[in-house]
Amino acid sequence: MRIIDTYLVYILPAIPSAMGCFLMKQFMDSAVPDVLMEAARIDGAGIIRIYWQIIMPILKPAWMTMMLFSFQSMWSIVPNGTIFSEPLKTLPQVMSSISAGGIARSGSAMAVTVLLMIPPIIVFLISQSNVLETMSSSGIKE
Repeated sequence: MRIIDTYLVYILPAIPSAMGCFLMKQFMDSAVPDVLMEAARIDGAGIIRIYWQIIMPILKPAWMTMMLFSFQSMWSIVPNGTIFSEPLKTLPQVMSSISAGGIARSGSAMAVTVLLMIPPIIVFLISQSNVLETMSSSGIKE
C-alpha cells in the first residue's frame, strides 16, 4: 500500500469506527424525525439536498462528539514500526523517547506531559456545547 512513513499511517486506522457508527445511528434515530424528511420530499427536495441542508445541520452535535472521541483516541497512539523519519513522529513517540532517558530527564518528561494535555483540552473546549447537546438528547424518546 506504500503508506509506511506517511501520515496515512495515522489517518487510515481512525476512519472505520464502530463507536462512531453506533453514535451516529443512535443520534439519527432520536434527533431526525421521518416527518421532517417526508415534508422535504413533498416540497420537492432531492435526496442530496435533504442530506446536506436538513440532516447534516441536525447531526452537527453528533459529528463534533465523534470528532472529539476520535481525536482523543488518536492523540495518544504510538504506531510502532511504521514511522521512521523524525519529522513525522508524533509527540507521544517523542515523549516516550525522552522518558526513556531515566531520572535525569524527568523534568523534561513532565514538561512534555503538560504539552501533551493542552491539545485535547482545547479540542474539548471548542466542541463542549455540541458534546453536551448530544449527550443530553441521547436518552430522550418520543
